[in-house]
Amino acid sequence: MLSAENLVTIEIEGRELARIVVADPGAAVPQYPGWTLDDLLYHTTGTLGRTVIVCRELAQERVHSPRCPGGMRVPEWYEQTLGDLLAVFRETDPTTTVWGFGPDPTIGFWERRMAIETGVHRRDAAQAAGAETPLLDLVAVSGLDEFAEMWLPYLGDVQPLTLTATDLDRTWRFGGDDGTQVRGTASDIYLRLMARSGGVTLPEDWARAVDGLAPPPKPHRC
Repeated sequence: MLSAENLVTIEIEGRELARIVVADPGAAVPQYPGWTLDDLLYHTTGTLGRTVIVCRELAQERVHSPRCPGGMRVPEWYEQTLGDLLAVFRETDPTTTVWGFGPDPTIGFWERRMAIETGVHRRDAAQAAGAETPLLDLVAVSGLDEFAEMWLPYLGDVQPLTLTATDLDRTWRFGGDDGTQVRGTASDIYLRLMARSGGVTLPEDWARAVDGLAPPPKPHRC
């Protein structure tokens, strides 16, 4: 069941992210100039925490990300939030409709989104620690599966593109069947679409568009 696979991925990637951050919280994050690993963990915790609120309260409108409670260290807040997230996913029907992105947001949408969130930021943390490790297959494939609805509308007028994951024998087409062909591993393809370094080269208009997506703001702490 995909839901179970998402939860396993969230837990594995989530705990690995925390391990890397705790080992060197002040390390610079190449993906986000001016950020430390502690900032990355704070950002991720806020995103996971918002998802907990949405799914626990079955929110039907946008919810703001929470901030770290006073007197609590960021790693402690993160561990508590990760546990809450896994618990609410295990207790809630993934077909339940809640606020989210795309035409039909459900709890299941958030399960997939949080698997991607923890997986990509685990990779960001690993890069900060000097390890260029790839995304897990589930993270990369889930990200590519949601890309048309989640990110493509923000790229503007880009040419059709066909992406082939050579390691998984999977293809995604954006904008039509006659697009420019790009081939690479699923991890490298999705990382590049997320404005990260990867072993693939996008057409110039696509590269400009994805690199122009606004990064998340650096966490503001009270």
